[in-house]
Amino acid sequence: MSSTTEAPSSGTRQRLDHVDAMRPIKQTAVISTHALIYFSPLSTSLLAAGLLTLTHFSRDAFLFVSACMLAYSYRDSASVKLGHYWKRRFMAVGLVYLVWSVIYFPIASMQTSTTFPYYRLPMSAIFSHTGLHNFLFALTTGYYHLYFLIVLLEFYVVFPYIFKLIRHHPKSHLYIVVGSVVWQLVYPMAVGRGWLGFSISSKLETRLVFSYPLYLLGGVVAAFYLEGFHDFVVRHKRALLSWTVVFGAVPIVMDYLYRHHDGMPKSLAPGADPFAFSVVPYDVGAIIAVYLLGVYLVSPKRSARTRAITKSGSEAAYGIYLSQMIWIIFLHRWMFQWGVLRHVPWLIMMLFAVIFAYMVGWLFSAIFARTPLARGLVGRGQVPWNTFFPQRGQFAKTAHDDFGEGPLNLTDE
Repeated sequence: MSSTTEAPSSGTRQRLDHVDAMRPIKQTAVISTHALIYFSPLSTSLLAAGLLTLTHFSRDAFLFVSACMLAYSYRDSASVKLGHYWKRRFMAVGLVYLVWSVIYFPIASMQTSTTFPYYRLPMSAIFSHTGLHNFLFALTTGYYHLYFLIVLLEFYVVFPYIFKLIRHHPKSHLYIVVGSVVWQLVYPMAVGRGWLGFSISSKLETRLVFSYPLYLLGGVVAAFYLEGFHDFVVRHKRALLSWTVVFGAVPIVMDYLYRHHDGMPKSLAPGADPFAFSVVPYDVGAIIAVYLLGVYLVSPKRSARTRAITKSGSEAAYGIYLSQMIWIIFLHRWMFQWGVLRHVPWLIMMLFAVIFAYMVGWLFSAIFARTPLARGLVGRGQVPWNTFFPQRGQFAKTAHDDFGEGPLNLTDE
């Protein structure tokens, strides 16, 4: 097995290059989800709805990997030192969330205009009691995709207790995984149908840590058996990928039946319910597929340039994720204003939007990572300008460095 999957000899400073390589892949899937929402006819196109189902795993992958890497960084520790723990968690996620909540508030308040950039800021509405109320509401609920970070912060609250349980009761691992699977399948139906005596909105459901037990608790348990997990996945990669394709077809078929036949339960159709249990097996398989792609990208068999580009994408991934909606919103407005949306097929427009948002996000992240604003804007420490462009020799020089900042940072010092 590759040395990248060996347990750290001391501390938490162990880089897992193949896991790091998952970051740009997941961000591409996140951007694809939002590009589909903005540029495709989801209400009339089965293809668009199917693609949305297939890309939506990115949220669960983000949470799984974040939980797994956090637990991995502590698995050789006797306890979680809360002082260091919360300082690190706040700098990696909390500060970034606050900064970007401020950035997205005026963007969410923009009104269309007939002059470039075809948006204007209603300053009187922003700086008012209503504006303050709207900002506080957005801060507590998470603007659009920023709710990923809210869920992660909620998980940070309970992680020390989960870690203590697993550390002191190693035989509980299997029960935790089985329980999380059952919860993942039953809980959405329970709250959706009022079985618990109450119901919650779909927006609130997406922002509660209770909605993602399989991916969060599964990630924690996987961290304690990461070497065995790696060996199993690599050894059975063809079967796992094949089953992922099969599992991916199931929710698409279910969604089609829900749209065209009466009597299909909503809980089975991912187009009607993002927590439908028919999509859970695919989400798990997709996470494994991305893991395998990460292993492939950092393999010594790949060229030094490929690995350097992968590393550059990994380092910029957090900034890409945070800023993506700015580029998608403005691109959609420009394409609409210039009449492009009426003449270019939506699939081509969607693919262009993914590439555009990713590349502009990469450029944004790469630039601001080299300024004093790096910590708040892209969630990492400032780096020198001479590292702006990935070099083929860069991978070999930094193969044993720490993770960049953000949820996947393994360092707690």
